[in-house]
Amino acid sequence: MRNMCDHHAAELGRLWYQLQTAVRRAPSYQPNLIHLDMLEDDDDVRDPVVSSTQRDEAVDRLRCLNRCLRFKHETLALAINILNRFLSIMKVRMKFLGCLAITSYFIAINILEEDQELPSPVHLIRISQCRCTEADLFRMEGIVCQKLYHDFGAVTPLTLLQLYHGICTMTGTMDGVLEKKNLSPAEHLEQTIAKLEACLCRSAFTKFTAPVLAMSLLMCELDVFDAQGSNPELCSTLNTLKVASQINEQHLVECRNKLEEFLMQYSSPVSRRPTSRFVWVLSSRTARQLRPSMQWAMDLPTILEDGYGSSGSR
Repeated sequence: MRNMCDHHAAELGRLWYQLQTAVRRAPSYQPNLIHLDMLEDDDDVRDPVVSSTQRDEAVDRLRCLNRCLRFKHETLALAINILNRFLSIMKVRMKFLGCLAITSYFIAINILEEDQELPSPVHLIRISQCRCTEADLFRMEGIVCQKLYHDFGAVTPLTLLQLYHGICTMTGTMDGVLEKKNLSPAEHLEQTIAKLEACLCRSAFTKFTAPVLAMSLLMCELDVFDAQGSNPELCSTLNTLKVASQINEQHLVECRNKLEEFLMQYSSPVSRRPTSRFVWVLSSRTARQLRPSMQWAMDLPTILEDGYGSSGSR
């Protein structure tokens, strides 16, 4: 029993240490995409610069691709962070956005996924439909690595969310909330991460720091904002986390308001959550090969229904 308590205390201490380290490093990886909103009305129709709307569409496609390939949540979060940081310092033309997005994802895959699961660049380009070549991808990879100084150990909102959730789980302060929701800690975390990924598809949320976005989302999911006095232990733990993360209360409230509006749309029956579809375009040659042909037709025996006699009377 004592060994279990010692292990529990050691694990909780490890999470707090990781949180302190993450909070200290997070500002170095905070993107600044405010300028993208100013590019919505770009006058250069022939060669437009990437705007916030186009960035959101590109990130949404990465989210769908990550689900399709069943890679880690961390892989998607890192890819989005790489893309955001590059867009923060470089003005990118729309024609290069697809290549930049899939290159950011390619870098994240190579860093975080197992070697045996890595897709080839050609396969990744084909399934993402980004309309670039393998040479384009490798050339863009070199540019991204140079501009970001090969620094891909990013602290993302997902990093903070996992740490906050882990500490609340280890302390047992959110057990009552999860019991009411009939969810295990793992199930609750998975649902919350899904909503975080949807938020990351909106450039409006990049104005908030990683700790603010992660904490605000967790508090919304734990119903803390609406029930401050009903669970004092949970509120105390979250307040301690806010102090440790140096979270500005005004920014937290502002983020909460945006989140509540967005999550209402996300959970509505007629959902407006970010969703993209990959449209598979067939060449005329492939279409001809798939076209039904009379030579494939087969004569199948007639199947009689029950109750029909040999006379065939109905």
